[in-house]
Amino acid sequence: MSKMYQLNQLRFYYNDRLALSLDNIQIQAGKATALIGANGSGKSTLLNILAFLSSSWQGEIVFNGQGVNIKNLIQYRRKVGFLAQKPFMLCGTVYDNIDLALKIHGIKQRPEKIHRVLQQLDIKHCADQQAKQLSGGELQKSALARILVLQPKVLLLDEPFSYLDQSSAQALESFLHSYARETGHTLVFSTHDRLQGFALADEVIALAEGKQVLTPLINLFHGQLIDHVFHSGALRIILTEAITNARHASINPQDIVLSLDALVSSMRNHFQGHVVMIADEMGSVRVNVDTGVIFQVLITYQALDELNIKLGDKLWVNFKSNAVVVF
Repeated sequence: MSKMYQLNQLRFYYNDRLALSLDNIQIQAGKATALIGANGSGKSTLLNILAFLSSSWQGEIVFNGQGVNIKNLIQYRRKVGFLAQKPFMLCGTVYDNIDLALKIHGIKQRPEKIHRVLQQLDIKHCADQQAKQLSGGELQKSALARILVLQPKVLLLDEPFSYLDQSSAQALESFLHSYARETGHTLVFSTHDRLQGFALADEVIALAEGKQVLTPLINLFHGQLIDHVFHSGALRIILTEAITNARHASINPQDIVLSLDALVSSMRNHFQGHVVMIADEMGSVRVNVDTGVIFQVLITYQALDELNIKLGDKLWVNFKSNAVVVF
């Protein structure tokens, strides 16, 4: 499998503060990758670097097999489409905005390309509307259309769901879920909803305090380790004896087993709670269980049928000690 990005010993400073420190990151070509993490974790900084909008990073970036020369970033920018959290549209109609993007790149047969991308995103009705007067969802789609019409090798989206209503967010989820597979292009997007990123993307890069952590940062707890037991205040998680230091603990939602009774097995962590959410998550099922803290779990529809649960039902959350990632 070919790599679109290879980042080696990447460092980025805001003034004198180290904001990003990534030793070895790979982003596969033709796949969807989600960047997840809390505010200030480095997601937007990394996206700006991937879009070649920043030239003050240190380290090595290999883009599509070619080492990036920091003095000549324009040639790489032309191959990347970047949608910011709050897209800026120019005065004029949506059609005018998309047409100008094509003109700047010297692309011909513009009308048919514009109509095709408007239809692709189901916003043909917006073509003659003033771009600056659009609602949040239509604005987001129009700005995305302006990028997609150029057919970039890489599509980068910074928190694309932040300002969308539920209907617009669902439509964008559906589009992103199939984009990389149908086009063969590379997609990288950031999201606050970690389980959403986990469900939509082929791969997930989790960031905390500017560094990569090898966990999806779902079911994330903060506390301290005492005699191989992680204490968060609200719960006690039994860890393997090999772990001697930890401030944070996270459990992958796919490593949790749900049961109607506490399991008698090698699993050492068992918590009883009740179901507070059951929702579709792009073909899987998200089940949230309140045990005093909320556990988010991803299961199959077959597992849901076998459990035969509904909101409010009592349920056990079970997982192994080695399923817990600490940092």
